[in-house]
Amino acid sequence: MLVFLVTLATYATLYTMAAYQVAGMWACGGSVAYWCCMGSIDNATFFPWPRGPLGICAEVITKMNPVDEFIYLYLIKTGILIVACVLLWILATVYFFKVILPLFRKELDKG
Repeated sequence: MLVFLVTLATYATLYTMAAYQVAGMWACGGSVAYWCCMGSIDNATFFPWPRGPLGICAEVITKMNPVDEFIYLYLIKTGILIVACVLLWILATVYFFKVILPLFRKELDKG
C-alpha cells in the first residue's frame, strides 16, 4: 500500500508540474478555456500527460476540448491539483508513520 501511495503521489506531483508549465505557456481564457498560439489544431493537451503544441507556433486561438477545459478551469486555475498532491503526500507520510514504522519497532524489540 505504501508503494502505491508513493507512486501515486509522485505521478501526481510530476503531472501537476507539467500541467502548470503547459498552462503558463499555452493556456488562456477566463470562464472559457482556450489554447493560445497553437502549432496545429488539437495537439496541445492536459490529458493523459500535459504537453504544449508541436510544430511551428502560429498566432491562433483554439477552444480546448471538454476534458482539457475541465482540467484547466477546475483543477489548475482553482489550485485543487496542488491541494490533491499535498494531500497524497500527507496520506503517504501518515500511512508510513502509523503502519510501517510500528512494524520496524516490533522487530527491534524482538531482536
